[in-house]
Amino acid sequence: MKHQVLIESDVETRLSDGTVLRSTVYRPASKGQFPVLLTRTPYGRDLAVNSAYFNPPTVAASGFVVILQDVRGRHGSDGTFRPAEHEANDGAETVEWAASLPYSSGRVGMWGRSYFAETQWRAARRRPQGLAALASGICAAGNADNGALFRGGAFELGTRLSWGHSSIAIEEIHRECAGDPGRLARELDVWNELDAGFADGAAYATLPVNELKSRANGFLQSVILPSASEDPGGELSQAWDWPTSEPVPYPTLHIGGWFDIFLPNTLAQYRSQLQASRTNSAPRPHLILGPWSHTNFSAIFPDTAFGALASSAAVNGHGDLSSIHASWFHHVLNEGPEPEVPPALVYFMGENQWRAFDELPAPDTRMDLFLGEQGSLQKAPGTQRVEEYSYDPLNPVPTTGGATMHMGADPAGPAEQSAVENRDDVLIFTTSPLEEPLTVVGDITATLFAASSAVDTDFVVRLCRVTPDGQSIGLADGVVRASWRDACADDGVFHAGPPKRPLTPGQAEEFHINLWSTACTFQPGDSIRIQITSSCHPRWDRNLNTGARAADSSETVVAHQHIFLGGGTPSRINLGILTDNASQA
Repeated sequence: MKHQVLIESDVETRLSDGTVLRSTVYRPASKGQFPVLLTRTPYGRDLAVNSAYFNPPTVAASGFVVILQDVRGRHGSDGTFRPAEHEANDGAETVEWAASLPYSSGRVGMWGRSYFAETQWRAARRRPQGLAALASGICAAGNADNGALFRGGAFELGTRLSWGHSSIAIEEIHRECAGDPGRLARELDVWNELDAGFADGAAYATLPVNELKSRANGFLQSVILPSASEDPGGELSQAWDWPTSEPVPYPTLHIGGWFDIFLPNTLAQYRSQLQASRTNSAPRPHLILGPWSHTNFSAIFPDTAFGALASSAAVNGHGDLSSIHASWFHHVLNEGPEPEVPPALVYFMGENQWRAFDELPAPDTRMDLFLGEQGSLQKAPGTQRVEEYSYDPLNPVPTTGGATMHMGADPAGPAEQSAVENRDDVLIFTTSPLEEPLTVVGDITATLFAASSAVDTDFVVRLCRVTPDGQSIGLADGVVRASWRDACADDGVFHAGPPKRPLTPGQAEEFHINLWSTACTFQPGDSIRIQITSSCHPRWDRNLNTGARAADSSETVVAHQHIFLGGGTPSRINLGILTDNASQA
């Protein structure tokens, strides 16, 4: 630490429309001018952030002005909060204000994760004077139809309801009820009752989902629940995707987690910047991908612990993410030395170690594993046969780990799957124990040939690692809503254009499911397992099997599912394989 640090509260930024935004500023007490590191948040600028991720006092002491600002309409800032609507203009004006401060060097970097990260990209689209770098972690912006709002045509129910209720609603209630303590008490009672329902899972079971409006406060009623009645690919998705729809001409640091709800966003943003760097329209980006979820950077989960060097507090001996931020910003804003962290630092599960690369590695080859008889998973399709199960929307498969962020007792991450696999509505297919290590990396896709007795239904596919002691640990999964199968053709990712199309009951069709990405070395004695089912609740809204949305209807029917294997209907999963002995960090 080079400097003593001054902390200033309620520092005002007056925007061009007269709205005042307020910040807390950490800056060196020394004379001079320093680069500014700015973040903008809807969660309260003085809410303790994970100090291992970014610790404002220690970063400021190393020679930066660190500014944490409440976005419009939140906590100390004036105006009305409308998610994302004002962040481009407000962020750009704030960057230019920060660059002009008397203790600023005129160069501004932005940092922060989730919504904080989204505000960076929105501001960057305006190209404000002074903006010079972005450090974007587990960023919300982008991939609205691939996990941020929808997935394979299904609605991201758990994440959306939990975010609106637990992260946003309380502050909105206090603002709406300012000066009326009686109303405030009543609204908080409503919030607490619904909060208990989310904690024990009862609220997620509500059908129609829109019936929650009678039990919810204003933000859930007006912003979150209406989106459950929308289709993917619409105006909401387009607005969500806009900030990262093109690369920016700045140095970028991308931080993501294999179990993060926004993993595709981190990867897409990194790849966009990497491609831009090949034509010299952007500097070469840096990437850190750890075994982390959206809210857990400790690398310790109930069923799996990856070790101290996997956490954000250590990052394989390179220091915590806070010191890595400071080192990287010193390099890009002060022309300091190259940071010790390699250009791409990726954690490989199974072998439980970091590997260093010049850029995120692509698979050397790809491998199909085919669903076979007696629950086998094999390298060639077997004889044709059919497996069956029934899916009842009133008894959905409970979400058990994964890339989730919903309130309740089920945490995100690599969870043991025995409770799921013991159900009658889950099929499992498993390889023989491996004789040699097999490193799976990159995108995972599944192709199912299936038929249903219903006019619409879902198919969920999950990749698991089975250890020699029989534990089945979930690594990655995905879903396709059958009526949106044409929009999810080929790569399993929803692409706007093809309309919904109901199923013809009993008719076999081909479905494509995208399971996102992973990096895992299956060790000798491990087996690869695939689960097939039709629900994962409350992560995704239930398909009622009637063609109606769960948001708008409570009528359900049981769907009888047929999964076709082998012969001319070779249901399978496709894995990327890394065969090179890539360096270890």
